[in-house]
Amino acid sequence: MLAALAHGLDVIEFLASERKPALLGAVAAAIGMSKPGTHRILATLNARGFVVRAEGGVYSLGYRAWEIGWSVPGVQMVPRAVPVMQKMADAVGDGAILGALDAGFEVVYLHVIESQQPVRVYIDVGSRLPAHVSATGLACLAWLPPERLHAILPAKLAAWAPGTVTDRDALLKELARIRARGYAQTLGTFREDIGGVAAPIFGTDGQPVAALCVSSPRYRINAAWNKRVPKAVMAAAKEISAQGQTSARLRSAATT
Repeated sequence: MLAALAHGLDVIEFLASERKPALLGAVAAAIGMSKPGTHRILATLNARGFVVRAEGGVYSLGYRAWEIGWSVPGVQMVPRAVPVMQKMADAVGDGAILGALDAGFEVVYLHVIESQQPVRVYIDVGSRLPAHVSATGLACLAWLPPERLHAILPAKLAAWAPGTVTDRDALLKELARIRARGYAQTLGTFREDIGGVAAPIFGTDGQPVAALCVSSPRYRINAAWNKRVPKAVMAAAKEISAQGQTSARLRSAATT
């Protein structure tokens, strides 16, 4: 039973990562199962609406997967965050990125407002990065309770770019600096030519639930950028946090 569940989740994860329909053989190869076994799993997922079989025998995710995904608390934040993100993006003249710390040590990106600059930083909704290589991830990590942070912190930190912090003690010191100033700032930690600023978004329990980020090419990050962008990001993140807390209070009042 557990093996079948694991294979079903493998199928969903594969189709999600493909972002396009896949043939039975491709799905079977991806999850390491025989075609008959994979067909049985796909048939079950199709019956439950998690997978759709189209003409030609190709499979893609169904709306049931979207429905389940939309119920994740961090995703529910997106509608109220978007207007604030757009206002901030317009004010700073760059894009805005909303990301959350997923189970483990990864950041998943929930929403992106594209920069209107001719040279910009591209990130796809649903894409993931190790938390220590991006400003978004560092902002999420910095306010975690120490016990949770130490539980998820890997023994080894991969180097993605020349500026990536790969020493655990150095990372912990950087997280302390981030908490002290109220935002994370990176330059050359994800890619050598990219930097960013991110501030945490807090839930009703005071724990970080996501982070708001502005990421730009290195050549645009100068003294003027550093003076205005962190302030704008912190203000927008604070506004999104406050809206979430207000919504929670209204929901609580409505049920009492």
